[in-house]
Amino acid sequence: MCGRFSELVDPMTLGDVLALADSLSTFTPRTAVSPGQLASVVVRARGENVLKEMRWGLIPHWADDERIGAKLFNARRETADQKPAFREAWRQRRCLVPSTGFYEWRRQEGGGARSQPFHFQQRDRGVFCFAGLWERWERPPTRQEELFADTFDTPSPVLETFTILTQPPNDLVGEYHDRMPVMLKPEHGAAWLEVGDLGADDFVDDLLVEPVEFQ
Repeated sequence: MCGRFSELVDPMTLGDVLALADSLSTFTPRTAVSPGQLASVVVRARGENVLKEMRWGLIPHWADDERIGAKLFNARRETADQKPAFREAWRQRRCLVPSTGFYEWRRQEGGGARSQPFHFQQRDRGVFCFAGLWERWERPPTRQEELFADTFDTPSPVLETFTILTQPPNDLVGEYHDRMPVMLKPEHGAAWLEVGDLGADDFVDDLLVEPVEFQ
């Protein structure tokens, strides 16, 4: 599972590492991003890597209600290419989510219900990317009227959202949770963004990076 992650990335470094084509003037480094919040993701557009801001929690294009996104902020790597909510995005709309770490919680001994967060990073505390999927969803006309009836400005009726793939954990993360996000080296992100016949079992282990504990 990945329910919080950090985007403490220097914008210039991010642009260089991911060969981004557009401006990074809107990128804001953050300590913790939560489901339902906006985050920066990288997609392929017109043959270039482009940084876009999307809401975390994928809303399938066929959904009647955007609230489904609250349940779809993660997708299992093993089954995402088959699940109705994710399979079209797997084939056509992949993304990279730049990050410097993610959080898991463990209940403290003798602390009752209190849990302590742990931050997982690479050994060099550098930039990596989560493998993700994204979708474009349009609010039904009746829902648009309800949301925008009392506003002077009319927000876009189209939402772009994403989800982060997860997989079984390594030994370290397994002490805290039974899932961990799929983490890619930035220089190998292009292989994930290229749409094609890549299946759930076609990830090359050499492209993945392993986190270490950092409290």
